Amino acid sequence: MAGFRAYMAASLDGRITTADGSIAWMEPFNSMDYGFDDFVGHMGTMVMGRTTYDHLHAMGHWPHGDKRCIVVTSRGMETAPDNVEPWLGDLGQLVEELRRQKTGDVWVAGGAKAIRAFLELGVIDHFDLLVMPVLLGDGRPLFERSERPSRLTLLGARTFANGVVRLSYVVG
Repeated sequence: MAGFRAYMAASLDGRITTADGSIAWMEPFNSMDYGFDDFVGHMGTMVMGRTTYDHLHAMGHWPHGDKRCIVVTSRGMETAPDNVEPWLGDLGQLVEELRRQKTGDVWVAGGAKAIRAFLELGVIDHFDLLVMPVLLGDGRPLFERSERPSRLTLLGARTFANGVVRLSYVVG
């Protein structure tokens, strides 16, 4: 049965974008390997929200090769790479379908609204969070508000030479 994992980066003050929606603030940290390729190698499917997809698609190339990607959206998609498909239905039904897959785990890639929706369903099993040593002051938060608390247990922490910290948690 496939697990659901989140791998995300955020500023020290818990922001994933600047106030104008940019992720350019992360560029100074792109020169190091934080274990991303190993992580993605274990994933069979990516799931992301529409805003995250639109941002990646606007970059002019699809950065995730032939990996299956499901975009949770409330509207259709005119153009998309061959391996990208929209999901306009019930998230619970999507979770049931993905749990049965045998091609690896599911990466819930973001953004904050998608992460919160899957947390509310109680299906995210594991978090890898890269904390970047920068304070943005404003921007989109890593997590949206919720009335449902989520308890996490720290599995490990790794500090990189450039000040980035990778925190790994199991949910529950």
